[in-house]
Amino acid sequence: MDQTVLKMRLSAVRRKMRSKGLDCLIVTAVENVTFTTGFLGDDSWAVITPRSVILVTDSRYGEQAQSECVGCRIVERTGPIEKATADIIARTKSVKAIGAEDSCSVAVFKRIRKSVLPRPKAVGGIVESVRQMKDPSEVRAIQKAGRIAWQALDHTLRRLKAGMTESQAAGLLDYQIRRSGSQNSFDTIVAFGANGSRNHHQPGGKKLRKNDTILIDFGAKVDGYCSDTTRSFAFGKPTRFFEKVYYAVLDAQQAAIKMVRPGVAIAEVDAVAREVISSRGLPVYKHGTGHGLGLQVHEAPILAKKAKGKLTAGQVITIEPGIYIPGKLGVRIEDDILVTPTGHRILTKDNRFNFSKQKMPVIKSR
Repeated sequence: MDQTVLKMRLSAVRRKMRSKGLDCLIVTAVENVTFTTGFLGDDSWAVITPRSVILVTDSRYGEQAQSECVGCRIVERTGPIEKATADIIARTKSVKAIGAEDSCSVAVFKRIRKSVLPRPKAVGGIVESVRQMKDPSEVRAIQKAGRIAWQALDHTLRRLKAGMTESQAAGLLDYQIRRSGSQNSFDTIVAFGANGSRNHHQPGGKKLRKNDTILIDFGAKVDGYCSDTTRSFAFGKPTRFFEKVYYAVLDAQQAAIKMVRPGVAIAEVDAVAREVISSRGLPVYKHGTGHGLGLQVHEAPILAKKAKGKLTAGQVITIEPGIYIPGKLGVRIEDDILVTPTGHRILTKDNRFNFSKQKMPVIKSR
């Protein structure tokens, strides 16, 4: 991580800390530790004060931390992480008001409160609010993750054949992502036929049949940053009903994407997508129209009916309307979108199916 970028992040985090009257923050969430130190490992915390950042880790990650962390001190603990954190804070004489992230478990927070003096209070959203606005390096990582994921999907689609199970197709896609040197950003969803109506279907033994429908939700991770894309296909000749459903979802997605720009109410983006589907006489999805994306697959903001606030330049969001008809099929189309100062930019573009030409995504059955 570039040291200038990290300094800018920490300056923003410290401003948030000051607004809450804090001069020390105990960062426990894995993604927030990564954001404030550059460290990509687990089981480690960060202690942020007005003048320093300390990573509290252990011998398993010492060498990794030395290579990844920028501008922070590394402490390898030998005992409980709460005790090591308390010792660090005790040696920082200027600390008077301490916050601990409220995203940790109740049990962990109790141990922090028991060990650290002065007693910390639970605080939330400090680092997460800064994380919403992505810098150019974060956008590049998300975009690269999207390219890797699409290449893996393209390779998988070319090898789909009748009789292959959902688990086999998901395994092939996962292998291609790993083969690229990346990781999956979440468990791949592959759903054949009627299984597509289950929003978060777990791939199983269902076999692909000629003229089936396919829904694939997948993503890769680069430098800790996630992509999240969904595509729906016909395996062989699509039915008229699939075409009707598919184009309703596609039109809903494109209408929502066109709305994306700074200052637009988040709830309005959600409403536009739902209105398109409703106007076609098809069932409107019950999940949100999208969500923030970054070090986590699901971050703020959430695009939903009752969402508060407006879009801001620098946010990366997904747009993912869907139609789900139990016993028949499910169609969802999802892309990752950067909110730019003047509008938006799509980060997950594929070459096989040009949506602007409304090309039906058909995979030749084999």
